[in-house]
Amino acid sequence: MNKKIEQYKNTFLKATNRSLETDVESFSFGDTAEMADELGKLVLQGKKTGTSSGYDLYAEDEVKPYTGQFSIVLDSEETPICVIENINVETIPFNKITEEHARKEGEGDLSLAYWRQAHLDFFPKYYKKELGIEFSEDHRIIYEEFKVVFT
Repeated sequence: MNKKIEQYKNTFLKATNRSLETDVESFSFGDTAEMADELGKLVLQGKKTGTSSGYDLYAEDEVKPYTGQFSIVLDSEETPICVIENINVETIPFNKITEEHARKEGEGDLSLAYWRQAHLDFFPKYYKKELGIEFSEDHRIIYEEFKVVFT
């Protein structure tokens, strides 16, 4: 964790009366600088309150997202923009994502059709590159609903 992220984490923990030992991860949304900035802004605007990731893309020993987890959201320059807390996490097949899930992701026209196309453009390349397998709509997705708890 770089120094500015560590300082932001400590400021958050002190401001919210949490132990300095509290686990807080940091990440940026998306896989490009443009997406990190765009999606980070949607979080700050309250339009993005959900995100999804491929269950199989986590290493066996890697901590998967969980309810109550705190994360520092970073922009494209790895500058902290806020802290979010997961308020609900569910593991569901890709083809069981609902209109509500899609709307909470806050992207595009907020429709399930948009969500599906955006994620069918995203997941297959990572499943092939990192796992050497074809992505299927039966693959499990970790869907996280979150709220901003610190800016």
